[in-house]
Amino acid sequence: MSSLTSADVAPPAALRLPDHASNQVEEPEDKEPTVGEDGIPLLETLPAENDDMRAEALHIIADSVAQQRNMASRALIFHPVVLALFVLSFGICRQIFYKGDNSDYIKVLTTFTGVVMAILGAVRLTCGPYIFEAESVGTWSWLNKGRSAEEEEQSGMKVLGDSDEILLTKFGDDYIGAVIFRGVQPVVTPGSPSGNKRSRRAQSPSKHTKMVIRAWSVRQKYRRKEVGSALLEDAIKVGKEKGWTIDGIEFAKDHANHKRVLPAMFNGALDKFDRIAHKTLVKKVQEIEATEGKGRKKK
Repeated sequence: MSSLTSADVAPPAALRLPDHASNQVEEPEDKEPTVGEDGIPLLETLPAENDDMRAEALHIIADSVAQQRNMASRALIFHPVVLALFVLSFGICRQIFYKGDNSDYIKVLTTFTGVVMAILGAVRLTCGPYIFEAESVGTWSWLNKGRSAEEEEQSGMKVLGDSDEILLTKFGDDYIGAVIFRGVQPVVTPGSPSGNKRSRRAQSPSKHTKMVIRAWSVRQKYRRKEVGSALLEDAIKVGKEKGWTIDGIEFAKDHANHKRVLPAMFNGALDKFDRIAHKTLVKKVQEIEATEGKGRKKK
C-alpha cells in the first residue's frame, strides 16, 4: 500500500474538539513510555479517556479509509480489462501515427503517454470518494452515529452508554492502533406485552446486549505484526467484562471500512481484508472462550 500524502487523510478541522470540551479536557501528564529489558518500548493498550485520545483514534481510522483509495486504484489499474484498454490504446495510436518512418514512434509514444495520463486521472477521480468517506469517518458526528431516536428506530437497535468504547495501542510516544466498539440491544416497542419491563433494563448491560465493532485499524508500518490481533482481543475482553454477549460479536454493517466505490469485480482486495478481519474476530472469541473453559475445569 503506497504512502499517503496530506491530501489523502481527513483534515485536522474535521477532528476539532467540541466547543463544550475545549476548556474541560485535562492534558495528560507526560510520562516515560514503558520500556522492556532490551530498551525497546512495550506496546500498551489504553482506553481513550479524553477527546484528544478519541481524536487520535479517529485519525488512525480515517487514515485506513483513505488508504482504500490506493488499494482500489491499484485494483482498477491492474485489472485485465483496464490493462487490455492500455494495449488497445497503444495499438490505436500506432495505427494512426505510424507511417513507416522510425521518427513516427515519437508521435506514437507521446500520444500514448497522454492517453495513459488521462486514464490514470480518470482512475484517481473514480476512486476519489474514499477521501470524502475518510473525512466523514474522522468526525465526532460519525462517532455518535446511530444514537438518535430516529436512527435507533430505523436500525431496530438501541445503543448503550453515552459514547462508544475506544481502545488505543501505544508504542513509545505514538498511538499506532485503534478499535471502536459499542453494546447494542434490540429496541422494544413501548406497546408490546413486556415492553415496559424490558425498557426499564434497556440501559443496563445484560445477556441481551450484543457487542458490535465499528472500526479497527493499525497504522500501515505496524501491520502484520500481531498488533491489531492483540488489540482486537483486548476489545473482546472489555466487552465480556461489561457483560456483553461476545458469542454473536460482529463488525457493524456500516463499519468504517465498509464503503465500496467500484463495481464488485474490482473489490477483491478490499473484500479479502474484510474476510481476514472476520476470521481473526472469530478466532479470538474462540481462544478466549477456550481459555475460560479450561479455567473453569481446573476449579
